Amino acid sequence: MAHIKDNQIYKTPLPSGKKTVTASKVLNESRLTPKIWGLWLITGAGFALDGFDLFIIGIAMPLLMKQYTILAQEPLILGLLAAAAPIGAIIGAAVFGRLTDTLGRKFILVLNMILFIIFSILCAVAWDAWSLLVFRFIAGIGIGGEYPVNSAYIAEIIPKKNRKQMQVGNFSFQAVGAILGALTGVIVLELLPQIWTWRLMLGIPAIIAFVLFFFRLSMPESSKWLASQGQAKEASRTLSSLTGDKVKISELKKRAPTKFSDIFSKDYIKLTVLASVPWFLMDIAFYGIGIFTPIILASLFKHSTGDFIAKDIVAIKGALFVDTFLIIGIIMAIVLIKKRGMVSLQIKGFWGMAIGMIILMCTEYISSIPLYYLAIFSGFTIFYLSLNAGPNPMSFLIPTKIYPTELRATGQGFAAAFAKAGATLGIVFLPWMQNTVGVANMALFMAIICIAGALITQLFAHLIIIDKELKKYQNILDGVFTKKQMIKHKL
Repeated sequence: MAHIKDNQIYKTPLPSGKKTVTASKVLNESRLTPKIWGLWLITGAGFALDGFDLFIIGIAMPLLMKQYTILAQEPLILGLLAAAAPIGAIIGAAVFGRLTDTLGRKFILVLNMILFIIFSILCAVAWDAWSLLVFRFIAGIGIGGEYPVNSAYIAEIIPKKNRKQMQVGNFSFQAVGAILGALTGVIVLELLPQIWTWRLMLGIPAIIAFVLFFFRLSMPESSKWLASQGQAKEASRTLSSLTGDKVKISELKKRAPTKFSDIFSKDYIKLTVLASVPWFLMDIAFYGIGIFTPIILASLFKHSTGDFIAKDIVAIKGALFVDTFLIIGIIMAIVLIKKRGMVSLQIKGFWGMAIGMIILMCTEYISSIPLYYLAIFSGFTIFYLSLNAGPNPMSFLIPTKIYPTELRATGQGFAAAFAKAGATLGIVFLPWMQNTVGVANMALFMAIICIAGALITQLFAHLIIIDKELKKYQNILDGVFTKKQMIKHKL
């Protein structure tokens, strides 16, 4: 049996001269139990739901434009509808991030699913474009809450030796959900080639969320959060169930309360910029291109024939093909993260995304039909591959690393909310840009955004490295930079 006092664990009986170890060390050195694997899958399913919802609305959008003519006539309204969920996610990430640190991880995990179930059903029965916009917005609040609560929860249950790969793997469920969303769209349209089938597409996520809701009811609260709240018995019970070892925690002192503004304090401001601004820029490109990939492809497929539904299916299949590279990209991230480090992968990924968009821009100047289509798919492939090998998972992981337990969800929530503001900009203005300046110039703009993401990541990583008081960041930077980089800069 082990005993914890003031967040420290003692073996019983405590050997003379034996040093104590923290509760974090017990979790860090524990094995991957079936319980941990199960919780990893449940939290990952939340990201899969996010990816599914993101891409299913893009596939449903051409059908919605046919049913509601205002969407085809007003690109700005089309953009607002597509951005409704990300706008809701801004509120969900910021508010639920803070509530996750004050009310607990489990409460928010369950609340998110309740919100999503109710308003996904309402989306499926929406009576016009404006009611759908409102319902998508509120469903997005639940989606936004997934980022801080999932990231905080998973970071507090995984042993240290497996943590980086499993955090990337957990986030990879978003790519799995995106593929399933595109595949669902193809299957629904193949079986029921009707305009109204967008209702089925938007209603299916409610079924997934309903199943996930019952699994989340059985999840234990984070032992680290319980310990930070002074709840000794509950923390002891959770820690024992996770590690498979009997652990007893004595009375703990509740940690001093934190404020939202703490993440902007002198200690964290540079790290907060590193965590949020590149993510903001990445989401402009990811959500702008991701949601409208079928529409962009349909506009680029100049030589396709058939009726509206047939052309839409061809575009969706094209989107499904390029989406598969999200999976390949995330596998690359899992393999490379320990060797390359989060910051390095994020920078290189941004440059790769920019190259993909530049290739797409060049399609306007290609007259050969085979070469034209090769360039289209090469541009999208490189973009999605680089996205998920770098900025997409890394921008999510960096905030989970740089904040302590009592501020982890708050910091992650702010970064995610700021990122979703970028997603909103990308989604709202991409249809307008495509109609006004064309696909080529739109792709050039996205390339510039990606280059800015690479440069800002590099700049603030450098500013953190040269900080004269960098010693206080040592634990934070371990994992953000590689061991080789840490040694090189004497960290």
